[in-house]
Amino acid sequence: MERVKCSLRAMSAADRGMLVLLAEETLHPLAEGSGHPERYNAAELLELLERADVFVAEAQGEMAGFVAVEAEDDTLALRCVCVSPAFEARGVANQLVAWAEGVAIDRRLRRLTAFVPAGDNPSLRLYRGHDFAPAASPERPEMVLLEKRLPAIES
Repeated sequence: MERVKCSLRAMSAADRGMLVLLAEETLHPLAEGSGHPERYNAAELLELLERADVFVAEAQGEMAGFVAVEAEDDTLALRCVCVSPAFEARGVANQLVAWAEGVAIDRRLRRLTAFVPAGDNPSLRLYRGHDFAPAASPERPEMVLLEKRLPAIES
């Protein structure tokens, strides 16, 4: 498929409903298909959209996806990367992860992290393509903790 160039921006209050619909359309079936429907919880998604920094990708006049991130100490945690089915395999997820890395660098954070289900090969490939490496996570054995160290930037 042809790659698309996205414009990225902070989520507005008016976006919330569309983001929930997008997550319902993409993340819910993924959780069901993996045999773990409990991984998708609409109430938890709404809570995440309220507390996290959320950035929306737009392409061709449509919402192509979003990324939700949270800062924890010296880390920016990628909590959710969601791409519209209409834009899958078109580079949107790569642009969202690259944007999150830019946010982390701008905030002078030292690393990026993401938890990915152990069997989610497309997500594992995505993060490995951005130089994330597996890190130990004994408290969640069904998940892979991926981490990317960022260069130190002096103020």
